Amino acid sequence: DYVIGTHPHEDHIGGLDDVIDSFEIGKIFMPKHKSTTKTFEDVLLSIQNKGLKVTSPKVGAKYNLGQAEWTILAPSQEYKETNNSSIVIKLVFGNNSFIFTADAEEKSEIEMLKTGNLNSDVLKVGHHGSITSTSYDFLKEVNPTYAVISVGEANRYGHPHKEVIERLTEQKVKILRTDELGTIIFISDGDELQYETINSLESISNQ
Repeated sequence: DYVIGTHPHEDHIGGLDDVIDSFEIGKIFMPKHKSTTKTFEDVLLSIQNKGLKVTSPKVGAKYNLGQAEWTILAPSQEYKETNNSSIVIKLVFGNNSFIFTADAEEKSEIEMLKTGNLNSDVLKVGHHGSITSTSYDFLKEVNPTYAVISVGEANRYGHPHKEVIERLTEQKVKILRTDELGTIIFISDGDELQYETINSLESISNQ
């Protein structure tokens, strides 16, 4: 139904051209921020070949997904920084809610604080746990039960940064990391929230 190319960095849209080529796509969202990389050009070519049009994000716009609804929270303006151009959404299904932040940094988080109603059960931590994101005020406003950090094992950037882990721990947020747990899947019936972690060795279900 929806494809979101959050921002034109290779680790976020690499392979997105194959996704567009392989599936029937309803709407595709990408920020106005452009790039000169071949990865970005490949995505645009796949969109063109499918006869699709890119929808630019508009803060406050709402979209239905079955019985769920998701809202665009950012970007509220055009930024020079690619990360702050990230499309950020909040998904609500019944009593459960999720915020997906891509690589949005503190500057974008400050703008999101103006929208209100950021409280969510699950926060996909911004920028792989970099110190540039998950500012104290933003984290306090979201007040998540779970924080998911998508991060490569022993990555050269040192993600997630110690300060971010400390902030999450201080707020008593349960931290789930892909470098430790593998794939993390949340399952919601609109009332209860469960997650499952899957790696090459085991599948563990938690509630």
